[in-house]
Amino acid sequence: MKSGNARGFTLAEILIVVAVIGSIAAVVVPLLSFIDSKRLEVAAEEVGNALRFAISEAGRTGGYVMADAQSNPGHLRIVRSNASGADLGTVSDPLTKRAFDIDVASAAFSAPVAMAPRFLQGGTAYAQLLIGPTTQLRAFDWAVDRGPLQAGSGIVLSLDSASVTVSIDEATGRVTLP
Repeated sequence: MKSGNARGFTLAEILIVVAVIGSIAAVVVPLLSFIDSKRLEVAAEEVGNALRFAISEAGRTGGYVMADAQSNPGHLRIVRSNASGADLGTVSDPLTKRAFDIDVASAAFSAPVAMAPRFLQGGTAYAQLLIGPTTQLRAFDWAVDRGPLQAGSGIVLSLDSASVTVSIDEATGRVTLP
């Protein structure tokens, strides 16, 4: 006799479910790598804009501005400064009116990007950049002047195995993105 309460899935039903899941995965996996590359691009844009803003702020005010990636890892802060590299208070972001602080590690569109500042002097990378009123660019380390910025300086951003460098020209202060 046959039981009327047989339960389970047929082989055909299981194969259909596996085929649907495989089709969805084939579409989603390439999109995820695209999203990661976009996160890196967004982080590079944010950092590039912050450096450009710092340079323009120094020129506009005729004072010194520090791009500080040392005090808070994963952050790029823009602060007012003097020739000795002292922190004289935050610079306000013109859009948000809050302290200019880029957080690439947890920002909504760029998480979890890692940031490695490379403001070079004497072959050593430092995490602070002092920008003077006439585009004077100097590498700093905890308010210690390490000297004029050297070629190859910038900020390296990485996500998984991909990385990009936001470069800053040591003579002109021109910020370039990859």
